[in-house]
Amino acid sequence: MADVTDTDTDTATDVTPAEPSGVLDLRPPKESVRAELCRLGLEFSSADGTAESWRDYQRGVLATFDDTGTSVTLTDVKTNLGRTLTLDELKAVTRIDTMTAAD
Repeated sequence: MADVTDTDTDTATDVTPAEPSGVLDLRPPKESVRAELCRLGLEFSSADGTAESWRDYQRGVLATFDDTGTSVTLTDVKTNLGRTLTLDELKAVTRIDTMTAAD
């Protein structure tokens, strides 16, 4: 079996199976920007070594954050209007309305 190394800087623990069950858990840490973006329906789009981009194509949302993972900028891709939120502020978001989709 090849060695699995942690290339993530989002304070993730090692991705090698630590449990005796042998389960490899690839979910992001619960207290992280990545976990909150997943909760809101965004998915990973790209990374350039210093920043990551996540998207929700149905809602027209782009999220970008740097390797510190302390804040994230959410942008409506149709209007280019956005807002930067801390992790705690992001946890309070229940829905993201844009010009593409508003419930």
